[in-house]
Amino acid sequence: MGFAVLSGVLRKRLALQVALALILASLVPLLGGAWITLVLLERSITEQVRSSQERLALAAGTLTRDYLRDATTKLKSIGHMLKESKDPAEQARRLNGLIDPPDIFLEVSYRLVGQEEQTVVAQAQQFDFSNSQAAAVGLRGSNRALDPRLNQVVANWANDHPLIRTARDGAPYVSDRVEEVKGFRGLPISAPAPNGAVLTAVVDLRPLQETLAALAGDAGRVLDVRTSGGEPVVSTSERDWSSAAFQSLRIGGVTLLPPEAIGLSRPAGHADWTVGIDEPAGPLLRPLRAAQAQTLAWFGVAFVLGAVASNLFAARVVRPVKTLAATADALGRGDYAARSGLRSDDEIGQLAAAFDRMAAAVQEVDRLKGDFVAHVSHELRTPLTSAKMTLANVQEGLAGPDTLGRVQQDLDRLIRMVNELLDAARLDAGLPLSKQPSDLGAIARSAVDGLRPLARVPVEVRGQGATLDVDPAQVRQIVINLVDNALKYARSRVDVELRGREIRVTDDGPGVPPEDRERIFERFAKVGSGPKPPGAGLGLSISRAIAERHGGTLVCEGRTFVLRL
Repeated sequence: MGFAVLSGVLRKRLALQVALALILASLVPLLGGAWITLVLLERSITEQVRSSQERLALAAGTLTRDYLRDATTKLKSIGHMLKESKDPAEQARRLNGLIDPPDIFLEVSYRLVGQEEQTVVAQAQQFDFSNSQAAAVGLRGSNRALDPRLNQVVANWANDHPLIRTARDGAPYVSDRVEEVKGFRGLPISAPAPNGAVLTAVVDLRPLQETLAALAGDAGRVLDVRTSGGEPVVSTSERDWSSAAFQSLRIGGVTLLPPEAIGLSRPAGHADWTVGIDEPAGPLLRPLRAAQAQTLAWFGVAFVLGAVASNLFAARVVRPVKTLAATADALGRGDYAARSGLRSDDEIGQLAAAFDRMAAAVQEVDRLKGDFVAHVSHELRTPLTSAKMTLANVQEGLAGPDTLGRVQQDLDRLIRMVNELLDAARLDAGLPLSKQPSDLGAIARSAVDGLRPLARVPVEVRGQGATLDVDPAQVRQIVINLVDNALKYARSRVDVELRGREIRVTDDGPGVPPEDRERIFERFAKVGSGPKPPGAGLGLSISRAIAERHGGTLVCEGRTFVLRL
């Protein structure tokens, strides 16, 4: 409801519209520029962070591959150092000597693989890992069971498992799935041993986690290695779980990002593992957020100042507009002498000057209309009165039939005036042109031949006219009007000269003063101080309108009227 009221006020209040337009024109670009700058700054910061993360991901992938390669190399070395022996007990003693302490392994097992089953001959485990295995026995999904002969918990692997099958075929194997038992996370690997035996081991991932944690630093950055299913292999987020930066990173074993974080994921170089790096964007973008807050504050100040300045300027613009509106209202009530009276050099002043000129033109048109009504009334009354008196004299026998010729002249005069008025009305209605190829010379001569019987002075036609695509009837009307007008003022002769696309009509009368050579083409205009010839003052106006509709011009050069088509 409030928005509708505001829209209505805006539609009715020009000042508010101008003020709003100024505010939008001045402040929106500034806000847009500031926003673009902040966006580019944020993009630059993000790109710098991602570039640093790219290097970290590359280093983390390299460390992960090196760690797994070292573990595999060490297990293969143990296998090479075991001598061939048919005595399992001897092999067990040798194995215990080679793998004690277990180092990077949580456990190492020496397995004899038969056709149907395996036998774990010897096994070495880290002490805390060994204790955790006892608690894991019998858990759902666990493949570990207590071996009474060794009095240790051992992992049961099927003979067709890649861990056993690959090592039995003489090649080392590194699993792509992490084994997690009671807080310990290790990666199963295997290597061949003498006499077809197999060495299996669980790589301790804690040293790798510590190395990656040192690489990630203490800036709230989380660096982890994941499988393709999103299962974490190593995650530095577990090292400082009480940190505020990691409060929302891990729920139910799933790593979650903070509300705003910058991160990336790259292949680790082993199986389908990926190295993921995520860090909260808040600390990184804190200077940018401060800049955004300052920008909004300054924009608010600029908006208030802009609103005040815009209202002042809008009032200055609208005040003369109101004056123009009041003047227009006075003109509408019939006060044609009303003027705005505004004087300034700006666009408003130019508009006011144009408005005053229009008002003067309207006043002049009103004057011409009054003069025209009076003139037409006089022109119509004179022949009508003359014809009435002549006919009355004939009826009373005071005059003979020979006086009826005067009545004929009066009627011709009336018909000519009515025809001019009809021509003007047709032009205003947009009379269509019927163009066709026509000879200007033939048109001019035909028009002159029609007027010559009524001419009181000789009319001569000279030269040759071009053949143009025009409306011959309307062009003939122009020539008739020009020659008829020349006959009204000529003293001894009228000349019509053809020059290709031009028709020039010249008389030897007084001519038209330079200051009136444009005004004579206005409707109802009659210039000069002498007696006015009969007519409504429409002939020249009609002729120029027809010429312009043909794409031509009609001008006055004093005693000569020039039609160019």
